[in-house]
Amino acid sequence: MSVSNLKFEVLFRPTTMSLHMNRSHPSIKRNKIWLLQFISLMTLTAFCATGLITSLLFHDLKFGKYMEASKNGTIAMLSFTTTFKYSLLLYLQKSLNRLFAKIDMDYEIAKGLTPQEKATVLNYAKKGVIVSKFWLFTAFAITFCFPLKAFIIMGYRFFIKNEFRLEPMFDMTYPEPIESYKTSFPVYFILFVVFFLFGCYASSLFVAFDPLVPIFVLHACGQLDLLSLRITKLFSDTKNPRIIAKELKVIISKLQELYGFVNFIKVNFSILYEYNMKITTISMPLSAFQVVESLRRGEFNIEFTYFFFGCILHFFMPCYYSNLLMERSENFRFAIYSCGWENHNDKNIRQMLLFMLTRATEPLGIATVFTNISLDTFAEMCRQSYTIFNLMNAAWA
Repeated sequence: MSVSNLKFEVLFRPTTMSLHMNRSHPSIKRNKIWLLQFISLMTLTAFCATGLITSLLFHDLKFGKYMEASKNGTIAMLSFTTTFKYSLLLYLQKSLNRLFAKIDMDYEIAKGLTPQEKATVLNYAKKGVIVSKFWLFTAFAITFCFPLKAFIIMGYRFFIKNEFRLEPMFDMTYPEPIESYKTSFPVYFILFVVFFLFGCYASSLFVAFDPLVPIFVLHACGQLDLLSLRITKLFSDTKNPRIIAKELKVIISKLQELYGFVNFIKVNFSILYEYNMKITTISMPLSAFQVVESLRRGEFNIEFTYFFFGCILHFFMPCYYSNLLMERSENFRFAIYSCGWENHNDKNIRQMLLFMLTRATEPLGIATVFTNISLDTFAEMCRQSYTIFNLMNAAWA
């Protein structure tokens, strides 16, 4: 990998390919073929969500099967989350194109930078690739756990116990007449395929959507480090006040662009992260309850163990990278103050530095509707989830 061939569409291939796979990529034409694909995906999601909610309300809670209720409730929330994220992807088509183009433009500019600056850009680009690949592995690992477990159980029964019985990929109580025929092979096969396709669709959506903001934030961190590097070297490389003032104006211009870039992310994704925070606060204790109850029965629920860690990552990653952006922003403010300005008496230069310091007082970061996102936000969310988990244990265990 080198700076000369950096391009968003190619560099973050797992994410962009997933956007194409679920037909939410901004470049896809919204024609009749796309509409048919969109209706198919929404019908698939609606079928799964309806079955889960019906089982939850009219069977699990009604008969006190709280372990089944937590399982079905968790996947039902997943279906709502996928629909919400897909809708947001469609709504943000122009915004995403603008963000992709901005990153590609910065990569093009990076071709003319110094080797040290190129290394900085490349370093943060590699970190973005890791995020994209990590979500690819995590999302599809969770999805494939469900059918894999079903096949292993059926194989164990057949080869060890000499009996064969169909094991559903995801078991629940269906509305009649599906419930009466769900053990017959044709109905079993259809339900298996439907839930597997829904799992693949949900996984592709998480791979397509969730790495985007961390990638954008990492790019902003890289640009901040470039500015820190330039301003640190500025006063040591030259003593001419005119050259220093000219370079400072370029840095201020780049800084204003960067503030606009980060603010654009905050404006477009604040509702998403408010939703993510709330839904993760609920889904974490539900999936944890599922795992703990399985252990109490002497079983190991591998699929919901993976799902639980996926829930943690769902909100941890944006909190971590927003916290990183705050740190890089603070480092930039320190770089301004320690750049060697005290050795220059030019009033104009000092005024520009004072302006930059004042603007940098408030660190950059992403936010929900009501609060900034950081590791402190994640810790508070975990405390709330643990409280809900304790209440569930006290009431239902």
